[in-house]
Amino acid sequence: MLKKYLPGLLLLTVTLASTALQAAPLPGFEAGYILKRGKLRIGTTTVSLQTGAAGSYLYESRSWPTRWVSWLLKDRLRETSRGHMTTAGVRPDKYHYLRSGGSRERETDLSFDWEKGTVSNHVEGSLWEMNIPAGTIDKLVSQLGVMLALKQGKKDVTFNIADGGKLKEYRYKVVGHERIEVPAGTFETVKITKLRDHNRRQTYVWCAPALNYLPVRIWQREKDDSEYTSDLESFSETLRVVP
Repeated sequence: MLKKYLPGLLLLTVTLASTALQAAPLPGFEAGYILKRGKLRIGTTTVSLQTGAAGSYLYESRSWPTRWVSWLLKDRLRETSRGHMTTAGVRPDKYHYLRSGGSRERETDLSFDWEKGTVSNHVEGSLWEMNIPAGTIDKLVSQLGVMLALKQGKKDVTFNIADGGKLKEYRYKVVGHERIEVPAGTFETVKITKLRDHNRRQTYVWCAPALNYLPVRIWQREKDDSEYTSDLESFSETLRVVP
């Protein structure tokens, strides 16, 4: 049962975004998360952002199972997104996804052509292209998108994600403010939820203004009522907002 849900949970840490975002500076950083099913720790995720000249960025996520469950869960995930943060928002150029170590290995590459308004999807020996509207992003860099949206005071976020040869729309809404404790510390947070149509799954994300709105907790309930949590364990001091 755990093997069924780990890949989805590892991806959950990086499944938020926004279109039509106005670019705002984010510092380079690293952050680590504990992944749990119920009270059992099942994995770890690390994310890192590197920024360069002319607004360029490299965003990376790595996820792997804990030693205690690695005999059952062997999936390791690595994702990278390269692109630029422009006045129009986050604009990815290349996205790479690799799942290895388990029985369901998979590799995917996306290439965005903003002059043509298309994205090319290369997966498992197949290559196809689809049209995309301005503001479309990949699912990894979406975390930066929601951080920027919350920094701008947005309360509702709608975005387009190029994923699996399809254009998917996701909607998130601010539902409150809470003070929560995670392994990395205690934080005042903005709580958001993913809006779903006729779906029993529930998702909530808590983002800390003091850390440039980095998510410090992500919680999801699946259709079978199993619960998964991703809690912030460590972070770079560069994320702290100086009063």
